[in-house]
Amino acid sequence: MERNSALSADVMLVIASFASRATLSALMKTCRLLYHEGAKMLVRRRVEIGDVRDLSSFLAFLHAEEGSRCAFLRDLVLDIDLPRPTTPNPMSPALSNLLANHSFRSLTSLRLVGAERVLRSHPKLAAGFASLKALTSLDIGPVGPKTLSVLVALESELRVLVLKYAPGLDQRPSAAECCHPVVVLQRFKDSLETLDVQGYEAELDRALFTEPYPRMQELILDSPDCPLFAPYIHAFPDMRNLSITTVFADNLTRDNLYVEEDLIEAFRRANRGDQAVYGSWTKLETVNGTAPDLYVAGLRCAIKDLYLNVCLWDPFKMVLGTLQDASVSRLHLFVHAIDALQGCGLPMVFKRLVDSSLEALFLHIRLCAEEEWDEDLRAVVDPAALVSMLRLGAGQF
Repeated sequence: MERNSALSADVMLVIASFASRATLSALMKTCRLLYHEGAKMLVRRRVEIGDVRDLSSFLAFLHAEEGSRCAFLRDLVLDIDLPRPTTPNPMSPALSNLLANHSFRSLTSLRLVGAERVLRSHPKLAAGFASLKALTSLDIGPVGPKTLSVLVALESELRVLVLKYAPGLDQRPSAAECCHPVVVLQRFKDSLETLDVQGYEAELDRALFTEPYPRMQELILDSPDCPLFAPYIHAFPDMRNLSITTVFADNLTRDNLYVEEDLIEAFRRANRGDQAVYGSWTKLETVNGTAPDLYVAGLRCAIKDLYLNVCLWDPFKMVLGTLQDASVSRLHLFVHAIDALQGCGLPMVFKRLVDSSLEALFLHIRLCAEEEWDEDLRAVVDPAALVSMLRLGAGQF
């Protein structure tokens, strides 16, 4: 009889492990075993808290069984606007106490949405979040002074970090208050492998450049108003993967093309000048961006796979400039631009690349509605004898 009971318990646990969240919650009410083990199963899945009511229920759930469930929480998303401390029954003291007095040894992934606002309204939460020791992945934003204080004090060894900078944050370059990612993240220089920076706007004085991050492999830069790469090249010398989305990616139109080009050229000169004097990356495995993004970067290094998007009004001279700066092995070219098949478009690019180091070209074309269809695509491509694989797709938008 005891053997049958044990088998029955094992079967129940297997069934529960595949149950939906709602079903598992219901199963927890059926017996003591599932009440205890089912709770562990629930918190081992990603938990997303979207409002104060959810948070209240979640905190009560974690406090059950003397807070032992905290040790099994793995992946938490907090997207809430906590009541201010002056309101009745605020949640922040309960959350602060939970963070301070219980073990979260399995919590490896945390996303904090609206972090700066919450930490400013509830400063005691900063110490609680900073005390977490098991985090390897953190997504936090918008970044401001309170958020930066948590990062500086955080006891975890982060490997993956997403930083969303707050619009209007004072990003002055002084040593005491600098909030450039490579400066504020020195605490994680021996562990960080992937960094996603969104909305950082200021440049960094070379006097404030930091020691290298030896484990960094991937950098994602999203919407920097000041796209200067020297601090990242210096800090991440062994990096392998780069993705760039500058403010110019979606801003080029027929009307502002020449105005934006002046600014693009200024940043390009600065980036190329820095790399000429101080060096660039030796080799990148993958690089991803639009024509303006990569033209601004002026990368002077070897690139194994370059994923280059040419959008409506992007000048093809930017494509050519990018390919002349870098030594590209495999080019993945995604084209949905005006006049792509005209002489100033793809034909110009291909003719200049015949004698380059390119080994393979993957070409994806979407023709604009007003594009002429009487062009011979093969005639456009044939002059580039370097092509080892060609993939064409035609469509209208």
